[in-house]
Amino acid sequence: MDAEQIFEVMERVREWDAAVRIDLAHQILETVVPPQIPKPPKKRTLEEIHALLKIDGPAPTDEECKKIIEEERLKKYG
Repeated sequence: MDAEQIFEVMERVREWDAAVRIDLAHQILETVVPPQIPKPPKKRTLEEIHALLKIDGPAPTDEECKKIIEEERLKKYG
């Protein structure tokens, strides 16, 4: 389609009611970009969730947690 054809279409469409032009614009856009259908969230079993949260070894003590937090703050803020 060349510029002259586009101009002719635009001249013709300008006479239409605004709601019809908006509907046409939506239809044109849908031909370019397919609608995005969100994927449903994956459901996990309790065993899978436990496996994600499992750590190798015992949980850190309060003192170890404070040390880890302080080290991370130093990395972030210097």
